[in-house]
Amino acid sequence: MGWLAMLGVVAPVAAQTATRDAELEPVTLQLKWRHQFQSAGYYAAIAQGYYREAGFAVTLREPEVGEEPAEVVLAGRADFGVAGSDLVLLREAGEPVVTLAAILQHSALAFVTPENAGIDTVHDLAGRRVMLEAHAEELLAYLKFEGIAEGAVEWVPHTFGPQALMAGEVAAMSAYVTDEAFLLEDAGVAYRSFSPRAGGIDFYGDVLFTTEAVVAADRDRVRRFREASLRGWAYALAHVDEMVELIFTRYSERHSRAHLRFEAEHLRQLILSDVVELGYQNPGRWQHIAEVYRELGMVEGDVDLAGMVWRDESVAAQSWGLVVALVVALLVILGLLGAVVRFAQLNRQVREQAASLREALGEIKELRGIIPICAGCKKVRNDEGYWHHVEVYIAEHTRAEFSHGFCDDCMDRLYPGVRDKKSGDGE
Repeated sequence: MGWLAMLGVVAPVAAQTATRDAELEPVTLQLKWRHQFQSAGYYAAIAQGYYREAGFAVTLREPEVGEEPAEVVLAGRADFGVAGSDLVLLREAGEPVVTLAAILQHSALAFVTPENAGIDTVHDLAGRRVMLEAHAEELLAYLKFEGIAEGAVEWVPHTFGPQALMAGEVAAMSAYVTDEAFLLEDAGVAYRSFSPRAGGIDFYGDVLFTTEAVVAADRDRVRRFREASLRGWAYALAHVDEMVELIFTRYSERHSRAHLRFEAEHLRQLILSDVVELGYQNPGRWQHIAEVYRELGMVEGDVDLAGMVWRDESVAAQSWGLVVALVVALLVILGLLGAVVRFAQLNRQVREQAASLREALGEIKELRGIIPICAGCKKVRNDEGYWHHVEVYIAEHTRAEFSHGFCDDCMDRLYPGVRDKKSGDGE
């Protein structure tokens, strides 16, 4: 009975899980290369259920021999894909690609050569045999930037391994410093690498992308897939050993565990998630990449990048809301500062007026009370008991000043006839 009861519980749960799985939308992601740590974020998004939470049942598709990831997505055989900065060239050619996230802030592509090959600078590649893989336009741009004509190098098909390089059949090869470099180190081969960044060619590396049609059909679907993928990358970078084991046991044993760890460490240096947000892409940098291609003659005229770089409208709306809030806060702060300045001005005016008033009051002396004055000579007695003329007393007790003259009566008494003579002279 116990087993029957347990089966009675498990069966409905399994049925519910199957129902939920049936409700998930099937989505295909075209990988840039074979299964290795280069795609660890997408493995993590599946293993941790991030795609499932977003409503997707994701199938990861490795490229077949001679197949280009962008062509697969543009043909509709995959919903999303991973490619490089040469997506700009497709856009210039009129292809409706839309970049969703730049996983690698710097490209891993470089020229690699053994130290004993006699190549000390990139200029030494002229006249030598070099293996070049497809979609390595940034390496060609690097050579052009250094003044090396494309025809000056003898290009040979890439074997996607270092054997020809180590055997001396070629002098150099294009390589991912996150991948083939491990094989050289593991074989004890000392090597030099020449990165396009040394010549000022700094392109994005692996880029998650889709098409305008997919975006137009359902922007929210694209947003959910992008966010789940970036969550996967964050998990993968934080759990390298776990992801190495997952890749090796579930996806491919083509690379050893040591190789996968090497790849993880070098990818971390190019992803720079501790410096910028995972998947960050700058429209200005894409424009610069397009201008580099144009300056080197790989693009004719200006490239219209309108609509190429993904823009999350919900985030944009939040950003505008934040901008409005900041503007309002700034206006409030400016208003408060204005009020503070005005208050300070008024306070200064009050202080100045108070000081002026105190100064004025300081110049005023009042005569109060009963003033003792002589009934005969009209002298006034001060507080010490001395008698003074009225003008002396007033001068001591006020700031009034006197000017002396004679009234008519005193003039006639003291200078008889003078006033009459002045009057006669005036006539």
